[in-house]
Amino acid sequence: MTWEFNKIYNLDSDKALTQLLDSGIKFDLILTDPPYNLNKDFGNDSDKLEFNEFISINRKRLSVCSDLLHKDGSIIWFGIHHYIGFIQTIMYELGLHYRRMNIWYYENGFSRTKKSPLTQYEPFLWFSKSNKKWTYNVDDVRVPYKSTDRLKNPIYYKGSNGETKVWTPNPLGAMRGDVWQFPTLAGKLFQKEKTEHPTQKPQTLITEIIKAYCPKNADGFYEGTILDPFLGSGTLAVCCEILNKEGHNIKWIGIEIEKKWVEVSYKRLSDITLIN
Repeated sequence: MTWEFNKIYNLDSDKALTQLLDSGIKFDLILTDPPYNLNKDFGNDSDKLEFNEFISINRKRLSVCSDLLHKDGSIIWFGIHHYIGFIQTIMYELGLHYRRMNIWYYENGFSRTKKSPLTQYEPFLWFSKSNKKWTYNVDDVRVPYKSTDRLKNPIYYKGSNGETKVWTPNPLGAMRGDVWQFPTLAGKLFQKEKTEHPTQKPQTLITEIIKAYCPKNADGFYEGTILDPFLGSGTLAVCCEILNKEGHNIKWIGIEIEKKWVEVSYKRLSDITLIN
């Protein structure tokens, strides 16, 4: 099979990942939102596994994903608090290097029960292939300072050698922390973006993650290779193509088992072409 970039493949990812590995293709970033095993209806039973089967399948998936990474590549893997600890342990066991557990935090979450706290976050793990080199574009994802009052006067601190230094604010904003606050796709505000997919992530969040972890060329444009083996409604593809229309050169591959979501993804991509 010949693989092409910037294309969606209607395939079973557990088979396709092995085929990708056999092709010799490597990726700078694997960014994906796989089934959480919460009994969601994606058109199949992929989210309805027994616990041991869920762990076994994800171990195999992550093993192949690790082998698909460039030597300086990273993997971003969304999960849920029920199982994220198991996924993290698997990544350690595979020899990947822990960088951070990030939190996608949203205030517009909701709950179907009063017997537990309201759900307002989903974690996503960041592991790198190398323990010496990886991509994190800190200045691309800075956030506004919460207050400018404390920036009016110099802030002094001691350096490692005891020398007094002066801290000045970065004109691009404060460093992003490991809590990424973006609203879910709920309500009229997001009705144009929202599809029927039950776990669709917002474009704002996925775009910000791409900006943080995708390699750049000497001219400052994103120029990495990205894989999403669980593409769903196509958000990763949409975000990459919007960035490419701004002059970047991201090469991506999306894999999705359900034809319905492949069609939804291509419709979203065609809408980008029409709008832009």
